[in-house]
Amino acid sequence: MNNSKNINRIKKLRKLISDNQLDAFLIPHEDEFLSEYLPKYTERLKWITGFTGSAGLSIISTNKAAIFVDGRYTTQVKLETFNKAFDYFHLINPGLFKWIEKNPYKLKRLGFDPRTISQSNYKALNYSCAKKGIKLIESKNLIDELWNRKKERNNKVAIHELKYSGLSSSKKRNKIVSYLKKHKVNSLFISQPENLCWLLNIRGNDLEHTPIVRSSAVITKDNSITIFTDNKNIKGKIHQWIGKEIEILNFNNIKNFISKTNFKSIQFDPNYTPSNIAKIFNNFILETFERDDPITLLKACKNSTEINGSRKAHLIDGIALTKFLCWLDTSSSETRIDELTTCEELLKYRKRSKSFKSLSFNTISGTGSNGAIIHYKSNKKSNKFLKENDLFLLDSGGQYKYGTTDVTRTISIAKDQKKIDYEKIINFTLVLKGHIALALEHFKYGETGLKLDYLARKFLKKNGLNFDHGTGHGVGSYLGVHEGPQNISPRSRIILEKGMIVSNEPGYYKENEYGIRIENLVTVVKSKNKNKDLTMETLTLAPIDKKLIDKSLLTKKEISWLNNYHNKVYRKLNPYLNKKEKLWLKNSTKAI
Repeated sequence: MNNSKNINRIKKLRKLISDNQLDAFLIPHEDEFLSEYLPKYTERLKWITGFTGSAGLSIISTNKAAIFVDGRYTTQVKLETFNKAFDYFHLINPGLFKWIEKNPYKLKRLGFDPRTISQSNYKALNYSCAKKGIKLIESKNLIDELWNRKKERNNKVAIHELKYSGLSSSKKRNKIVSYLKKHKVNSLFISQPENLCWLLNIRGNDLEHTPIVRSSAVITKDNSITIFTDNKNIKGKIHQWIGKEIEILNFNNIKNFISKTNFKSIQFDPNYTPSNIAKIFNNFILETFERDDPITLLKACKNSTEINGSRKAHLIDGIALTKFLCWLDTSSSETRIDELTTCEELLKYRKRSKSFKSLSFNTISGTGSNGAIIHYKSNKKSNKFLKENDLFLLDSGGQYKYGTTDVTRTISIAKDQKKIDYEKIINFTLVLKGHIALALEHFKYGETGLKLDYLARKFLKKNGLNFDHGTGHGVGSYLGVHEGPQNISPRSRIILEKGMIVSNEPGYYKENEYGIRIENLVTVVKSKNKNKDLTMETLTLAPIDKKLIDKSLLTKKEISWLNNYHNKVYRKLNPYLNKKEKLWLKNSTKAI
């Protein structure tokens, strides 16, 4: 964002803050659906600060401003925002709540939009504010007062057929009805659009890269469903696919519906239900239960149809990525290739498949120092040409009817290993060792991902290195590329179950110099080890750059894994490549 525009917007916001008798206003990244990924017209944090990342928040007071981001964005946020305007803080440590309890801006009245903060975060924020005597004030959204937004509505809705979903909507709804009866709850509020789309076997294009219909719903133990959405295309389609018993209302009608419906009890997920909706439930319903949405876990544990679909999606995606990698490696040394060109070329290869629907996120294509920006997005200003002494980090993925992909490869632009800085080779090999350790691990049922995260980091840590992001995130089935509740991180709390898909992506980032990440998607499967219950099956099919590996640092077991993986990649992809690509892949996957 242009700094002058940024400063001007903040000045106007500060006047509004003062006019509303507030000391500051809270601007989360999330919108009314508390989503990680947003339509352009709800990117309020980006509009006011310039920060484009998918996790963060800002507190802007009448004379100061703080912005909080997690470890993926600590470099990026300083490049995208006007440094003199903001104080920068880590989203997790110290985090917003500890920062509030220190109250460095001497706040007395903090305004917030209750539609954009979850019930659980509202409670935590209110507690921290109370400790410091700060009054938390519900307010209209002050950003909306300044921003003349153009809303995008009436996007397409499509059925997600049984051959892809593996389970009918009626059977899924019966599972929820059984849950409600077992827990003696009258109704469930489904706040996450991904959960509702999974339940009804529908998909949409309300977001650029995530095939959802932005909507929420209430389902009762009598199996009645009321959907709340702004998408007018959904009505005829849902009634055609599922039945006319489903009621569809405008998203703004939730309060009116709840107040006039005699619900004795309702369950809602406080981590994904906006505080204004939680307040409606508490005001009009006798009993409210704040618990995890059961759909979240059901959705995460893929059935055999979904797992087989994911394997097919990864085959299609692997073909495209391998063709691209061959093109990149065999292009003439005189051909100047930049980051934006790589994004365009890779997209062309993916689009050759009829089953390709869209990217699963904006491609991260960073060479040299840009590769050290964990969630970097190239643009005309930051765009760099790939140079021989660079490491090139490429993180990309696709949405296919069969499934969702996400893969990262770090590539040496140098043709000769002798020309690569040995420090880069050492650090790449340490990242690879962590990646292999996770891929090889067999574990007892009950593992949350905590131990797996340690395995992925231990070789880096022995050398005084680390990375400031989780090792793995959940991935949906033709849904969100980031899906809960499963993850692999130091904060893992959810037990890994058979059928869950997660990423395996340790990395290392040397600020202003280079970045390294190796990412495959894996699925949790039954272990053949008699003493263990579960292990990981690697889904991703793409060669790992052998020029960046120091074989002497690998154990026989690690070398065996790499050779077996590359053998699988060659066997699976070879039939779909032309003569030149086959030869390139054969050399790229040759045993070390």
